[in-house]
Amino acid sequence: MDFSSSERALESLIRRQPPLDDSIQEIASSLLKTPMNDEAFPSLIMKLFDSNNDEKDTIRWEPLAVGLHLTASYLLQVTLHFQNDEKASLQVYQEGPRVPQDSSSHSNKIDIAIQDMDQKSLIEFCAFIIGQCQLHLEHKEPRVRSLVAKVVGQHAKLAISTSTTASTQKMSQELLNQSLDLYQKIEISFYNHISSGPETQGKSKASSGALDDTTGWRALETNLYGIGSFIQATSYKYFEYQSNLEKLLEAIKECCIVHVNRHVRAAGINVLEQMIHAIVNSSGECMDMLLDLESNLRNVIVQVLKVTLADNWSQVRMAASVLCRVFYTAMMEYQESKNVENEEWLTSTFPMLLPRMCLNRFYLAQGVKLYSHETWRILFDRKKSDQHTGLMYVAQHAGAIARYYCKMADADNHVVREAACQAIAELANKIGRSEEYAEYLAPYVVTLLQALIMCFHDESWPVRDEACLACGTFCLAYPQECEPELNTLFSRWTEQLTDQIWSVREDAAVALGDAIEAYGPSMLEKVMTVLKRDLPSAKKQPAMSREEYKRRQNDIDSHTNSQLYSCGSLAPKLRKGGAGRIGCSDCLITREKAPWEATDGCIYLIRELCCRLCSADTKPELLLSDETLLPIMTELVDACRVKHFPQSDDLRTTLWKNLPLIAKALGKQRFKRNYLQMFLEMLMDNLDEKSHATQLSVHAAGQCAEELANLVGRGIFKGRLEEDWQQETFERVMRERSQMTKSIPAEGFSPFGPAEATLAFNPNEVSAVPRPAAFPASAGVPSQPVSTGGFGMTESF
Repeated sequence: MDFSSSERALESLIRRQPPLDDSIQEIASSLLKTPMNDEAFPSLIMKLFDSNNDEKDTIRWEPLAVGLHLTASYLLQVTLHFQNDEKASLQVYQEGPRVPQDSSSHSNKIDIAIQDMDQKSLIEFCAFIIGQCQLHLEHKEPRVRSLVAKVVGQHAKLAISTSTTASTQKMSQELLNQSLDLYQKIEISFYNHISSGPETQGKSKASSGALDDTTGWRALETNLYGIGSFIQATSYKYFEYQSNLEKLLEAIKECCIVHVNRHVRAAGINVLEQMIHAIVNSSGECMDMLLDLESNLRNVIVQVLKVTLADNWSQVRMAASVLCRVFYTAMMEYQESKNVENEEWLTSTFPMLLPRMCLNRFYLAQGVKLYSHETWRILFDRKKSDQHTGLMYVAQHAGAIARYYCKMADADNHVVREAACQAIAELANKIGRSEEYAEYLAPYVVTLLQALIMCFHDESWPVRDEACLACGTFCLAYPQECEPELNTLFSRWTEQLTDQIWSVREDAAVALGDAIEAYGPSMLEKVMTVLKRDLPSAKKQPAMSREEYKRRQNDIDSHTNSQLYSCGSLAPKLRKGGAGRIGCSDCLITREKAPWEATDGCIYLIRELCCRLCSADTKPELLLSDETLLPIMTELVDACRVKHFPQSDDLRTTLWKNLPLIAKALGKQRFKRNYLQMFLEMLMDNLDEKSHATQLSVHAAGQCAEELANLVGRGIFKGRLEEDWQQETFERVMRERSQMTKSIPAEGFSPFGPAEATLAFNPNEVSAVPRPAAFPASAGVPSQPVSTGGFGMTESF
C-alpha cells in the first residue's frame, strides 16, 4: 500500500491482490473522481468504512487504512480553512526526527467552505469517524492503528481551530467533547496494556506469541502516539484537559525505562517531547513544569533521559537525543527571552545527562552521532563570547563523566565499548592537554586507564583498536600517572603491532609514537629493538602460490558449519573478554598471525618515527639520524621486495601509501639524497604492466610515484630512473592519473569516505588525518598538532 498521497492510496486499493470486493473498488473509483471540497466526499469515506464492516471472515485492513488516511487529509483541509494558516499541519513524530516534513498538502490547499448549515454534517461525520477510531483502536494491523493515532490528532486540531470564531463556537465544543471522549478511551486502553499480566509480557498478540522486542506491541505503541497526537494538537491546553497527569507520567516512565519493546520506548519518549513543545507554546505560563526542580514532569524527563540516552537500540537512543535537545533548548530559550541568570535549571542535570550526551557523539549509528554533535554546538556554542563553554562543563563534571565512561567500557554492546574508548581518548586529548583544566581529570586517570587496559582484552577488534590509541593519548597527557602500567601497555602495543587487522597495526604504531614522545630515549630504545626484530619477518612467510591461496579461499569445507556473526549481535567474536582472556588470540574462531603482518606493522612504525623524530623541533636526544635510519630503510626495501606469497602485494601497498609521508617528514633534500634511489626499482616494477600486481597495489604505487615526483620535482624523479622502460612507465602512469584527477570532482567528498582519499588533492601537505578532537575549537583549547596516524578514526567535530 502506498500512503504517500490520497490518490495513490486509492489506486493501491483498486490494484490490491487478492482483489477486494467490487463494492469497495467502486467506492474507491468514485473517491478518485470526487474532489475533496465536494460535499459528497465525506459521505463516500463513510461508505468505504461501512462496506468493510460486515461479519464475514474476509474483512480486510486495507479499506480501513485508506479510509483513515483520507479522513486525516480531509480534516487537515478543513482545519486549514478555519485556521487560515499554511503551517497548520499535524506531523506526528512516528518515523524519526530525520524524516523531512511533508508540505505537499499545503501547496495544494483546497478551499472547503463550511457554512452554518454544513456544520451539522461535519459534526455527524466526525462523530462517525470517532466511532471508527474507537472500534479499531486495538486493530491487529499496526498500520491501521498508526492511522487512528493520526486521525485522533487531526480531529483534536480541528476542534481547537474552530474555537476562534463566534459562529463555530458551538461546533467547536461538540468536536472537543468528541476528542476528549476518544482521548479517554485511548488512556483506558493504554493503562490496560500497561497493566497486562506477566503471562503476556514480552509477547505480541498479533505475532502468534513471538518474542516482541523487534515489532509492535499490540496497541500500546499506537496508544502512545495517539496521546502524543492529542497533546500536539491541543498544545498547552492539554494540561487543562488532563485530570491526572502524575498517573500518566508514571505510566509513560515505565514504558520508556522498563518496557522490553524498543518501539514502545521510543513512542513514550515522543509523548514527553510533545509535552515540552506544549509547554513552550504556553508563552511562559507553564514553564514552571520544566524549571521547577521539584516538578514531576521535569524529574520524569531527567530519569527517562538518564536511561534511554544509553539504550541498546539506536532507535530509542535517537528519540532520547531529540528529547534531550528539546528539553535543554526550551529552558535556554526561556532564559534568554526573560534575561534571567538562574543556570540551576541546566547545571543540576549535567551530572546525569552530560556524560551520556558526550558519549553519544561517538556512537556508531551516524544519526545519533551527528545529531548529538549538533546538539552540543547548540547548547555550548550559542554565544561565541560566552565564557561558559562545553570544555569547562566537562572539566567540572570530570568525575561523573569518568565513572560513566568506565561503566560503558564494560557494556555488553561492543559498539558502546568502542564509543567509550574514543570518548576516553577525547578526555585525555582535550582536558589532559589543557593547562587550565588538566588537574580536573588527574584524579581519575588511573581508573580510566584500567578501563582501557580491560578493553585491550576485548574480542572485538575495533574496541581493541580504540583502546590502543586512547592509551597512547593518555601517556602523552599524563605520563607520570601512566608510568606504573607502562610495561603492560608496551606489551599490548607491540602485540597489536602484528595484529591480523591492518588498522589495529597502524594505530598500535601511532600509540608507540605517542609513548616515545611521552617517555623519551628509554622508550625509543625499546621500540627500536622491536622494530629491528620484526621488520625482516616477511622473509619468513611460508611460500604459497596464488592458485593455492585462491583454492583455500574457495574451499567449501572450510566455510561450512562455521559460526555466523552479525554486526549487531553479541556473537562470540564480539564478547567483552575479561580476566584470563588475552585479546584476539582467544576468539573462538580466528586465524593465526602471519609473519608478513609484523613487517606491515613495522612500516607504520617507521612512518611514525620519521614524522615525529625528524623535524627541526625534535629534542636532540630523540633526533633520528641517517646513521640509524639508513640501515632500517635498507632492511625495509629488502623485506618488501619478496614475492613468494600472495599477500606480498598487500605489504607493498602499505609501503606505497606511507612512503610519501615518510619522504615529506624527512624533507626534500634529505630524502632525495639518501633514500629515493633505493625504492625506485621496486616502485617501477610494481607499476609495470607485466608485473601482474593487484590493482590496489598498482593504484597505491601510482599515487606514491606522483607524490614523490611532486616533492622532488618531476624532472629529477624521471632522471633518477635508469631504464627506458621505467621512464615510459612513469610517463604512462602520470597521464593516467591526470585523466583520473579530471574525472573526479574536486569538491563534494563524503565525510564518511576513506580519509587517505583526500591526499590526492593535497599532495603537498605533510600531515595526513587529524586525531580526534570532539570538543569544538571554541571550547577554549587550541587545536593540537596534527598526527600522521589514525586513518580509521572519525573526527568528532
